Amino acid sequence: MPEIVTIGEILVEIMAEKKEQTFLQPGVFCGPFPSGAPAIFADQAARMGVSCGMISRVGEDDFGRLNLRRLREDGVDVSHVSVDSKRLTGIAFVTYREDGSRTFLYHFKDSAVGRFSLQETDEEYLIGAKYLHIMGCTLLASPQLAQAAARGVELAVRHGVRVSFDPNIRPELIHSEETRQIFETILRQADLILTGVEELQQITGCGNTEEGAAQLLETAEMVIVKNGSRDTVLYRPGSRIPVASFPAKEVDPTGAGDCFDGAFIAALALGYEPEEAVRFGCGAGALAVQQRGPMEGAAWKKEIEALVYA
Repeated sequence: MPEIVTIGEILVEIMAEKKEQTFLQPGVFCGPFPSGAPAIFADQAARMGVSCGMISRVGEDDFGRLNLRRLREDGVDVSHVSVDSKRLTGIAFVTYREDGSRTFLYHFKDSAVGRFSLQETDEEYLIGAKYLHIMGCTLLASPQLAQAAARGVELAVRHGVRVSFDPNIRPELIHSEETRQIFETILRQADLILTGVEELQQITGCGNTEEGAAQLLETAEMVIVKNGSRDTVLYRPGSRIPVASFPAKEVDPTGAGDCFDGAFIAALALGYEPEEAVRFGCGAGALAVQQRGPMEGAAWKKEIEALVYA
């Protein structure tokens, strides 16, 4: 059984070639790139040398084969990724603005993973792990996928599997009050919460980062607030530890937060103290933004160590 398991979407990403392109006019797009926030997380965790498995579904198509090949090659256990012969693998299109912000257009709800449900064999697989990682975008992808993630978290809590949660809010995907309720329930059940400054404000309603982190620590044991090129802060009850970022020339920010999560959780699984695990996360994020493509920036442990311990 893997030490880390994640439930969520596997998809391909098609990326705008130039900044300030929109979906309202013809333009050049490149890809397909292996993607999906949980898939990027799993790939990065496996590259850290930790056993990591994924519970998901892809279509019986080249997009699915592209992802499965990449994940297998990097050491992710995909034995619980099923193949749907009737629906396509999920697709995301992304455009970029000069200020670094992005716009996504998804084919999720009616894709293979959009109609995914947790099976009994998946449940048995999950409860043998040390960590279950859930991404907020997974909850927003489709009602069925949100329900599968909620069931996974319920089982994890019952069987002593630690739950890590990255809210990773995608406004383009919010679709129902039921989804919001599942999101809030998992937020309260998570042992570790990895979020960004703006997301923290959204999910807590607090304009002050310290107050927002304190609110989440009422139920979580650890909150990590990521802030791009600025310090990442590790919050624990009665403790606030800033961790400096590493300099990086940004090429593509997509996937950097997922790589942070993968390296951080993997480092914890390897026995590193939380502060050092955050440094691994920062190192992975810095390396990720320097590569074009959402999963292309996932780094091997030795590469992250070379940056962290330079």
